[in-house]
Amino acid sequence: MTNKIVNDIARLLPEDMLSEIIKHAASNSAADFVNARLSCKAVRAASNYDQIFENVSMEKLNFVPWRRSEKVLQKRCEAAQNAEALYRKGMMDCFSLREFEFGLHCLKKAAEKGHVEAIYTYGIILICFGGELREQGLRIISSLDLTNSSKRRTRIVTSCRLKTENFLSNMWVYAALTEPTRISRSCDSDIRERPNSSSTSSEGQAWEASKKVPINIPICGSGDFNLFWADND
Repeated sequence: MTNKIVNDIARLLPEDMLSEIIKHAASNSAADFVNARLSCKAVRAASNYDQIFENVSMEKLNFVPWRRSEKVLQKRCEAAQNAEALYRKGMMDCFSLREFEFGLHCLKKAAEKGHVEAIYTYGIILICFGGELREQGLRIISSLDLTNSSKRRTRIVTSCRLKTENFLSNMWVYAALTEPTRISRSCDSDIRERPNSSSTSSEGQAWEASKKVPINIPICGSGDFNLFWADND
């Protein structure tokens, strides 16, 4: 099918209907989404909405965007609050770019959108810090509902661990974890201003999760902590 035919068909469809079709394609494959945008002007115009970029599947994309096109797509998806894009940005900021507070905020935003690996990572990091943050981390991990069945629990935790290990193995890891003074309000990579020192340490750390903390959470072993924690000495 030529681009002219595609363009003619696209122009006949109402834009909201065309946007829904593109949204469905984007949620299945980033490559299909990009190819659709390149097919004709009508499709490109109908695909410039946040609700579409919010649902773009990033499964087949590199964890770390090396190509310019990947970086542009990653940044656009972050702006649209795409959960996977926020998770990836958070991981990069926390463990490679030394922007821990910005990264932790992105992980928090992804977790709030139900991103399983972000919930796991954000929860484990808070548990590592101890004190009140440890209790908060346990509540966050409890939202994964790991107490239902042993098979489901094992599957969720194994998947989270493997994705975390794969992600960390694909980037330079520079920073050991240090407790944040506060969680930044922005995860825009262009923002470099340090948070206001007068802000309270608890600002921005509220988490809406189950108050029930599982008795046997299978994520508190040294293997999980070693994924994120490094000795500063």
